[in-house]
Amino acid sequence: MGIKYEIPLLKDHHTHTSIYASLSNCIDLSAVRDKKKALSLMKKSTDEITVILGWNSSFFYFEDEELDGLPPVVICNISFHDFMINKPARERLFDSHKDIISHIGDGNWVERNLYAILKFVGNIKPCNDDLVRSFFDEYLLKNGIWYAEDMLLADRKFVNIFQRIGYLDRTRFWADIETFDSLDSEAKKYVHGIKIFIDGAIGAKTAAIKEPFLTGERGILIYSDEKLFDTLTQLSTHNKPIAIHAVGDLATDQIIKILSDIQSSENCIPQIRIEHFQFISKERAETAKSLGIVLSMQPNFNNDSIQYADRLSAKYCKYNNPFRMLIDEVGFVPGEDLIFGSDGMPHGVQCALEQSLFPRFPDQTLTIEEFIAGYCMPDQKNGYIKIEIDEAQKNITTEIVSN
Repeated sequence: MGIKYEIPLLKDHHTHTSIYASLSNCIDLSAVRDKKKALSLMKKSTDEITVILGWNSSFFYFEDEELDGLPPVVICNISFHDFMINKPARERLFDSHKDIISHIGDGNWVERNLYAILKFVGNIKPCNDDLVRSFFDEYLLKNGIWYAEDMLLADRKFVNIFQRIGYLDRTRFWADIETFDSLDSEAKKYVHGIKIFIDGAIGAKTAAIKEPFLTGERGILIYSDEKLFDTLTQLSTHNKPIAIHAVGDLATDQIIKILSDIQSSENCIPQIRIEHFQFISKERAETAKSLGIVLSMQPNFNNDSIQYADRLSAKYCKYNNPFRMLIDEVGFVPGEDLIFGSDGMPHGVQCALEQSLFPRFPDQTLTIEEFIAGYCMPDQKNGYIKIEIDEAQKNITTEIVSN
């Protein structure tokens, strides 16, 4: 007999609701381990342009000649930081998206233009009211999620959609600065904060870590120190919270240094959230705490220590997501300055809770109480999750109950 709990539905502080809703009917390879099966799924598609989600390069790569005989396909790495577009799709899309088609294979260019690429991919399959409603009620809710923040608002139409279907209380919008500046004054009121990227992702081998990946690639820092200082200072004039994507330790070192420099210069900056923060030293974490930074992290990314052991050294696998250090030694408090989300990789309570309670490394562990504080709604008025934990077998069963 396991230990039983009833916990509130999840409050996912980091995902991409507009993009995932737009692409919710696309082929998803996240559970596919065999390349022949993946190619067969693509070959059978009847879409004018087929968007493929969930490709994990830890399992297989595609050769150009394997893809070019297929119908037009745009393939998204599970990290959404790496993409492949076959020849038929390139030919169809070149005139309307010349820059993207010309540079999609250049990792440096991709990371510096990621907003444009994600919007391009999302717009291949236009969104509508029914897709958003279905995404929240038939997918997120069935995976235990009631509320999900959109970390990259694509354009004004998504604000309109959420207004029409009455779901503004189930999300919160963040936007890149170009999108924010393009909005009318009324739409800007619905944008909670501004999002920037300062490095890439482990899945694309572009996260800025201090050593090369085992396969030889080096991560990417998008900004120089001077440019990052100027960018954050300029963003602060909008008086909106700022969310900063920083995965690798080079990136986390850089952002903590620059935020310290901004404070020392007596420039006033709004609330800062650092997204992911996977590789961080205790010294930098202590500085982040002293600066009042909120950490927005993903317990499911504990699994990166397993699925990306093909590219991360043993040291970096162990270094990933040091929750116990952050909580026990530095003093971050789940639900206050340490909050949790999924980034959609994957969504839901099952993986997040498994990786929290039974991770690969002890320093990645969260207690059930910490999980609830950092990841759950404040009450059960919209539903709850029944959980049974078998600690001996390291097994978790969940059941979603919606009101």
